[in-house]
Amino acid sequence: MEQSICAAARHVKSRLPGFLRLPPSVTCLRNLHIYAENPARWQSDPCVQMYGQLLAVRDAQQDAFLVAAETVRVQANLPRDLRASASRTKASVLFQKAAKLFESLTISLEGPWPVSSFDETLQATTMACEAYAQALAESSDPDLCKQVEPHCPEWPAAVSAVQRAHVEVLKLRAELRFRQIRWYSRQAELARVVSEAAHGKRSSDEASHAVDSLQIAGLAPTVQEQDLWQLAADACDHLVAECTQIKLADSSSPSEATDSSSLTVLHSRGQALQVITLKDLAISQALVHDLDAAVVSMLQALNIRVGDPAMLTKNAVDQIKAAAQGILKLCERELHQTAARANVASKHAQELAAAVSSFDAWCRAE
Repeated sequence: MEQSICAAARHVKSRLPGFLRLPPSVTCLRNLHIYAENPARWQSDPCVQMYGQLLAVRDAQQDAFLVAAETVRVQANLPRDLRASASRTKASVLFQKAAKLFESLTISLEGPWPVSSFDETLQATTMACEAYAQALAESSDPDLCKQVEPHCPEWPAAVSAVQRAHVEVLKLRAELRFRQIRWYSRQAELARVVSEAAHGKRSSDEASHAVDSLQIAGLAPTVQEQDLWQLAADACDHLVAECTQIKLADSSSPSEATDSSSLTVLHSRGQALQVITLKDLAISQALVHDLDAAVVSMLQALNIRVGDPAMLTKNAVDQIKAAAQGILKLCERELHQTAARANVASKHAQELAAAVSSFDAWCRAE
């Protein structure tokens, strides 16, 4: 998927109709109804002139072009088709910028987390996502399309190209999240080994290797497993929310847009990973006797319904059920504590039992 995303960004200019890459004085834009009324009026506008000049050198002067394009986009006195065109080109430049950062980003499970470069890449990708959402909304407006299409037959193709690019940049952001989750999950697994060794459940050699690995990754040997799982779970939350945007983006796409099945798979992968991560978070919280938090995490995991159930393997489902039953037993033990604690434990036990039953029924149905 990474190669296809980067290729889409590198060739985004060739994928868009030619008139999108030309100054507003070209023939296609002249023929638009509002230009035909008085073309000279718009060509003499300072914002339009600046935009046209920078359009030809946008690769070399990206920042200046982005300012000029946004200036045109928000000028209410300019024709809507020109503003929409500027919005689309702005989005494509932001996409290319994000893809370049993505290609240079190195994330190793054995190395330290690249905080600054990851954040920069994620921010750039998010800006491109937002820009494409704006461009798509502005270019696909029914009234504008009705007005423009008779004068510019390429307009529907331009809208389709923006739709496809929007999906690609959303997929790029999803890939960043998957990498983030994998890194934190790997470190959490190492922290679990250290913790288990402290309780005699792991050998000293295993503990020593885990400690060395954590230090190489830039983490202290005393880092808490549950803290790392929480970071992974937070990234999962973002991933699933952002994958939902992918589904929404595709739902309005023309027939020639990106295959929706691949987007459904991506969303389901995110959901399945979220369930598994929440399960591991719940276990880590239970191990440090934070039962209330463990119950909350386990309930969240059990209540997720993965779009494609096949993304959850039988082994994963069995682990989820076993973890839930283990936490349920811990709740039942607390029924013998103080009255106040027993009431809380009773409520937790009832909620978990119902969630386990519902999850089990869903698994059997699927």
